[in-house]
Amino acid sequence: MYDVIVVGARCGGAPLAMLLARKGHKVLLLDRTPIGSDVMSTHYLKRSGASLMQQWGLLDELRTSGTPAISDLTFNIDSLLLKGRAPGVGGVDQDFTPRRTVLDPILVRGAVAAGVEVRDEFTVKGLLFDDNRVCGIKGTTKNGSEVEEHAQVVVGADGTYSVVGKSVDAKLQVDAGTHTCGYYAYYSGLRENDSSASLNILTDERRFCISFPTNDELDMLFLFWPTEESKEVRKDLPAAFDQSLKLVPHLEQRVQNAKRETRIVGTHLLPNFFRQAHGPGWALVGDAALHRDPITAQGITNAFTHADILADELNRGLKGEKPIDQALADYDQRQFTLLKPMFDYTVHLSMLQPLPEEVAQMLPLIQNDKDAIGGFLGSFLGSVPLDQVFPPHLLERFAADVERGTPELKHVA
Repeated sequence: MYDVIVVGARCGGAPLAMLLARKGHKVLLLDRTPIGSDVMSTHYLKRSGASLMQQWGLLDELRTSGTPAISDLTFNIDSLLLKGRAPGVGGVDQDFTPRRTVLDPILVRGAVAAGVEVRDEFTVKGLLFDDNRVCGIKGTTKNGSEVEEHAQVVVGADGTYSVVGKSVDAKLQVDAGTHTCGYYAYYSGLRENDSSASLNILTDERRFCISFPTNDELDMLFLFWPTEESKEVRKDLPAAFDQSLKLVPHLEQRVQNAKRETRIVGTHLLPNFFRQAHGPGWALVGDAALHRDPITAQGITNAFTHADILADELNRGLKGEKPIDQALADYDQRQFTLLKPMFDYTVHLSMLQPLPEEVAQMLPLIQNDKDAIGGFLGSFLGSVPLDQVFPPHLLERFAADVERGTPELKHVA
């Protein structure tokens, strides 16, 4: 009998298991893939997420892994250039861009060191129930044995198409639709320096591209198109890359002098949603609970945030400081309240609309103001609250963009 079984040993599940084990709870961590295997990812760990790794005692290992640390960010918005440094969070003033083959093993090693039992290549087939309450999992080990394991709580950290979420019929509470398709590849010879990332936004052409260094002396180039163009984009990805890069001549020249080392990967399935993230004996974290367009690269940081909040609440529940079901409900409420504003902003950006008039007028005015640029960049990176940069009516517009895709906007209290 375990206190908690966590399904999914990546950015949501591994730190959650580690934090619970550090508090003295018996945790089983499962994943259907081998630990350290690659997975589609934005690769971008924002400083707010990195500050959590520092609190957990894991950031030094990431720093020494050869992962670039990003201190400078450049926004090219049409003909406007904004370059600067955003404020730090919790003493961390850099972002990190790890490949998942580097980051995920660090997280799992942290869980193992805390006393978590880890089983990889384990396929969860479904959940066990006692009346309507989840009480465990059933699945298949890497050698084909069928097993059942029991726990007070089962957590799904198993991605957008979560088996746990499907098994409990977790409802979409906010569904803001799909607005972009995104694809990326790794290049050698593309790097300008080890500590900067660049974003290029072309409002009229409705294009968005990001480039930054990552592990293995490679750089990642990530391009986005409106979802209505996805069928045409997928017909010939290299051609779609070439055509879009012509709109960014300075980047096109660098790419022409570089070498693409991998195939182009990505997806046109980029939904924006909040799912019901708790119920009797179960919870969801990471992309299982909240998926948003990767255009703002929030995924890893959101998963870390979920892990931190749920570990806090579950610890109280398991220790008897509050009923477990109340702890799960409080987690759901806390994560929604904290992450909804950036979710709204992300959905707004993913629609690839013309800039709001106030923003279009503001940006040229701050172009030579170091502090103002830092604040604007910080709002994108999550180190500056959105309401410190955008007026209330703009935040309301971002939320309205979400509501247009969600006829009955609600969340679980």
